[in-house]
Amino acid sequence: MFGLNWRSCFIGCVIGSSLFGAALAQAQAYPNRPLRMIVPQGAGGGTDILARFVAQKVSEGFGQQVVIENRPGAGGIIGVEAAAKAPADGYTLMIGSNTTMAANVGLYAKLPFDPVRDFTPLAMAAAAHFVIAVHPSVPATNMAELIALARSRPGQLNVGFGTSSAQICGEMLKSMAGMPVTMVPYRSSPQALNDLLAGQVQMICEPLATSAPHAKAGKLKLLAIASPKRSVLAPELAPVSDTVPGFDYVAWVAFYAPAGMPRDVHARLSGEIFRILSSPDNIEKIKAIGGFEPMPAGPDELARVQKADIVRLTKIIKEAGIKAE
Repeated sequence: MFGLNWRSCFIGCVIGSSLFGAALAQAQAYPNRPLRMIVPQGAGGGTDILARFVAQKVSEGFGQQVVIENRPGAGGIIGVEAAAKAPADGYTLMIGSNTTMAANVGLYAKLPFDPVRDFTPLAMAAAAHFVIAVHPSVPATNMAELIALARSRPGQLNVGFGTSSAQICGEMLKSMAGMPVTMVPYRSSPQALNDLLAGQVQMICEPLATSAPHAKAGKLKLLAIASPKRSVLAPELAPVSDTVPGFDYVAWVAFYAPAGMPRDVHARLSGEIFRILSSPDNIEKIKAIGGFEPMPAGPDELARVQKADIVRLTKIIKEAGIKAE
């Protein structure tokens, strides 16, 4: 009986050692095949361009191809859900934002995933600043004049929006500044911007990157920046909060992976992405991609920012009665 137990123990130890050795070898070999990066937006936008830039750098660092997979639709929910359901093996990552990973909690009654529980933060990437832009025909040169104009013409100033981010920014301004404007939904941000340029709507809350070229051409006017302090990308623009105390809307983008990945794999992947994002050369290149302002941070800081924004944006959305369009 003793011999049988000894033999069983020996066999068990050999098997256990083999499994441990295989797991260790697998972790050390990571990555040994191509990765994919899910982008919950369509191709060609600033987020997509940033994702492709980082994917190329990860590919160079790991010696493995990183395939971009665009999964747009439903306010980013389709792409984020696909990432949440992917194997947690380090071979699927995703670029998320304060909309897809925070604001959607307040915008939608139910999500098919939990943006905190179902994901592992990898690294914060950058901020995408929004600005208040108006058609040149609007007789306002700053936020105080715009607010006074809107109050003198209740419901006559139309605010276009084609994304959840632009909608939240516009609704926040409407609520916090007491501006009786009319919100006008569009299928996409380019459609809303085109109608602003054509004078079909009078105002928009638009990313700095896409509005600045039209402002330089004299096709629209930029009145203020939505972030709580001036941006190095447009230092001439005063914050909305100078006129509307407490106003603060900055979109951020960051990288995530499905929850439950091995710790060593997470450390390797997050470390590589943070190294890429914090490289001085890459920081300068990121500034030129869609007007992003680099703000690299590790997974712990990303988790903190995300959780805080879920609480903050959900409160704003509920108090303003904002509904997903």
